[in-house]
Amino acid sequence: MQSKNHLPSLFALIVLGVSMILFIGISALLALTSFVGLFDPAAEAATGMIAAFAFGFMAIILGVCIWFAVQKTRGQESADQPMKFPFAGWLWAVIPAVSFLSLFFGGLITFANLPWLNWLFLPILTILVIVPPIYLFFGAASNGIETGSRWRFFSIFGLSMTVSPLLMVTLEMIVLVFMILAGAVYAVMVRPDLAAEIDTLNRAMETAATEQAVMNLLAPYLSNPVLIALGFGYIALIVPLIEELLKPLAVWLFAKQIDSPAQGFALGALSGAGFALIESLNAGADGTTNWAVIVGARTGTSVLHVMTSALMGWGIASAFKEKRFGRLAAAYVSAVLIHGIWNASAAGAGLSTIGEMIGKPEWLYTVAPALLCGLVVMAIGIIAVLVASNRKLQQQIISTLPKDEVKVESQP
Repeated sequence: MQSKNHLPSLFALIVLGVSMILFIGISALLALTSFVGLFDPAAEAATGMIAAFAFGFMAIILGVCIWFAVQKTRGQESADQPMKFPFAGWLWAVIPAVSFLSLFFGGLITFANLPWLNWLFLPILTILVIVPPIYLFFGAASNGIETGSRWRFFSIFGLSMTVSPLLMVTLEMIVLVFMILAGAVYAVMVRPDLAAEIDTLNRAMETAATEQAVMNLLAPYLSNPVLIALGFGYIALIVPLIEELLKPLAVWLFAKQIDSPAQGFALGALSGAGFALIESLNAGADGTTNWAVIVGARTGTSVLHVMTSALMGWGIASAFKEKRFGRLAAAYVSAVLIHGIWNASAAGAGLSTIGEMIGKPEWLYTVAPALLCGLVVMAIGIIAVLVASNRKLQQQIISTLPKDEVKVESQP
């Protein structure tokens, strides 16, 4: 029996336990509010129930993670058994089919414009659209790679769903507030007329009767090159710099125990999967006719997070295991670059959709299609790189095995 005073598993147990209780509470509150809102035509009852299901589902996942952390704290040998993630090639056909059919039926339901129907079916359909692809992408990244002990596997996954997102959001908000304060100082010190202009704008928006009237007031600012550059700089540079550093936080914590860069790649992908799960399920909480577009787009974002975090995990393990710090630097720069291009394209596509409303119709008809096609091509390319990287790492693992072990592995 192992010592029961295992601090890392105890830390994971406390963090994940508190998080699970919080998620259960949020889920229950959202479900109750959503049920009450079902009888109010002005309320978005389906949106609340989707969010309730999301938090409830994540609480169940955390419960599984807690189970293995408890085993480790109690010194049970089963906690240290190697984790074998189930994955097979036929999932490449089954999972996309399940997600597509769920997306199709969910889209039909939203267009029926029946609030109770959305409330009843969209929560489970949201999970069926978002979760299986994350399972598929992680499986493709970790296939054939030893991921280490069960308790560490689930601790990394759980921490990537809880601590990592909390730190990322906090730091991103701090930077955003700092940028806003810097803008306010600029307005007061350099452009005192700008403060009066903003005050006039706020008053005009309060009296605006329609959405188009509001957009007409905002048009000069939404099309201002300086403001666009600042917005894109935050979304495409600051956010990726923060997220790619903190997304694999659990991999950083366990870096010295990771056996190889290949294992780091797999555990990094696990971190990305955990973050993608909580981000996508929360972003998918939309019970309107936009539901299909929003949850469908999360597939591309999920594979992005899995791939970039896998790259970071590979770099972290290379630095700690082989002292190859150049790999870590290259991995970080590459992950930030990929993430930044993706964010810039997504933000540009979103901004271009309001082109007609702000007097820039060419944005919608020229910029938006190019950026959307670019995102699709990027998603396909990322999936291809993910699979190719996994195969390359598998070959490296086989090449390091003794010849007799390779023969055993090759036997049916």
